[in-house]
Amino acid sequence: MLRKKQNILLLTALCAGSIPSASVIAEEVPTIVISAVRANQSSLEIPINIKIISREEIDNSGAISVAEALTSVGGIYISDSFGDGNETKISMRGFGSTAVSNTLVIVDGRRLNNIDLSGPDLSAISVKDIEQIEIIQGSAGVLYGDQAVGGVINVITRKPDGLSVDAEVQVGSYDRTRFMTRIADKLSDGVSYSLSSEFLRSDNYRVNNSIDSMDVLGRIDYEIDSSNVFIEYQRATRFQELPGSLSASNVKTDRKQSNNIGDYLDNTTEVTRLGLRSSLAKELSLEAEVASRKANYTSQYSGFNYPIESEQFEFTPRIISSVPINGRDAVITAGIDYVKADYLSGFQDTERTSTALYSQLMLSLTDATSASVGVRKSEVEYESQDGEDSKTVMELGARHKLNETIVVFARYDESFRFGKIDEINFVIVGETLEIQTGTSKDVGVELNFDQSTIKAQLYRLDFENEISFDPNANGPYGSSFGANVNLDPTIHEGFIVEGDLTISRYLKFGAAFSYTNAEFKSGPLKGNEIAGVPDRQLTLSTHYRLSDNFKTYLEALYFDKHYAEGDYDNDNAKLDAYAVVNANLSYSWDELEVSMRVNNLMNEKYSSNATESGGSIYFFPSPERNFWIGASVKF
Repeated sequence: MLRKKQNILLLTALCAGSIPSASVIAEEVPTIVISAVRANQSSLEIPINIKIISREEIDNSGAISVAEALTSVGGIYISDSFGDGNETKISMRGFGSTAVSNTLVIVDGRRLNNIDLSGPDLSAISVKDIEQIEIIQGSAGVLYGDQAVGGVINVITRKPDGLSVDAEVQVGSYDRTRFMTRIADKLSDGVSYSLSSEFLRSDNYRVNNSIDSMDVLGRIDYEIDSSNVFIEYQRATRFQELPGSLSASNVKTDRKQSNNIGDYLDNTTEVTRLGLRSSLAKELSLEAEVASRKANYTSQYSGFNYPIESEQFEFTPRIISSVPINGRDAVITAGIDYVKADYLSGFQDTERTSTALYSQLMLSLTDATSASVGVRKSEVEYESQDGEDSKTVMELGARHKLNETIVVFARYDESFRFGKIDEINFVIVGETLEIQTGTSKDVGVELNFDQSTIKAQLYRLDFENEISFDPNANGPYGSSFGANVNLDPTIHEGFIVEGDLTISRYLKFGAAFSYTNAEFKSGPLKGNEIAGVPDRQLTLSTHYRLSDNFKTYLEALYFDKHYAEGDYDNDNAKLDAYAVVNANLSYSWDELEVSMRVNNLMNEKYSSNATESGGSIYFFPSPERNFWIGASVKF
């Protein structure tokens, strides 16, 4: 075991970084950033830390899912119950079991977060459809509202610029087979279209964990003069067996076994979206989307069936003005977010309606300084409760370029989270769930050199009434089933340091180190750590081209010890630290490319997800060494 740890550390030392940042080389920086103002924006320096993962970087890493593409980004911890990217939690800024409710995931601006406690289905996003991934490091309560607490992941899909055909087949460990296709074209009469599909079949690492899934996404755009309208439809189906958790003794005996034979999840999700982009004047535009999402879930746990039906309607119009103010560049975004959700399960039949008004100004103060200010007023109403809750939040930010090398920035943002539709009634008897509120303070510096970039960011988040699940609370069905609660005041603070070095177009290195201290700042648990949050993370990687056709990629990830989710009393020992090494090789000629990605190259035995219940720890063992081999054709 000691030699194995030494080998991992040696590989880590040889590697050096996360997926290379898009800010490393000027010609690789995407000129359009959408997340900062909820619209295309390229001219104004923005006082917000946004990390961009480009299409090229995803291809180089060999990532086959959004989760794999995000794994080596500084400050992000991916907790994956099955190791296949289908049951994941993305934690930013130190959230454990509640990460799915405190990190907002959106696709082209549409919320992927669910109205209940289930996490966003990242597997429904095919990597073939991704143009870039934009990551807001920190709260974004004004622009994105509810659940944009620790950060925002915005997946931007590819738009046609001509005829392209892409098909790929992959096979791998655990009898895995994946087929992916995409065809897109931009026609001469203003019409463009794209159609993609992905099929997956796998037994997966553990017993009773097989999966069959199918995702289809189609979109048609029509451009006329200075306007664009589109219609989009997606259907995702997934049947997956659920192996459940294992005790420590179970893991020691056989980490692949399951004590939940027969448990499964069967779900179908359909999304229909209509959108409009229209230029009202030279510097004034309107953007609006209407989206409908219908989901049907049937699951079985320990012999009991749990059917769920949900429907969500979204209307998100906004006006974007780029009219200069006093001769300086400025962008004003003002809009409405309306979301109505209906939810039917074996326990409740209810609905939730939320309405928000928001406005944000980004302004160039001088040639070297820009600032942002914004405000949002949000209201939520639950059918099962009388009255409504509301929250008003604001943001302030500034960015200053000291010289050609050094840029400093600071930001203050307020965040909030309303109780989810299946949280608000599952509480301690006689109590109600209050709105989670928080403040976020960030300061940072960027150093930009000819061939390298270094960025450092300090942050502190203070929360009142952080919403979480206490497995030992006396809920509506007794203490054996727990309840959703408001925690005593908590603090999440830390820093992220990341850097990139480009030796040549053939060799790139990068590194990211993050430290997180999340703990209770008052109450009976004062000083206790928030469970499920590694204190330290280190990611290293290198991308090396042996030739124009032959590419290699290697990444090493280290995650520190942390308490299992739910162990707020910190009674149990921390989970072991672990390190994982992943590699990808690809070779292309003409339109054909072959590739092989190996995950967990050093065959580390670890669990990225573990929970505490009744004083004991239960594990979801992560896969040992596994691989994908693929061949693709692109025209």
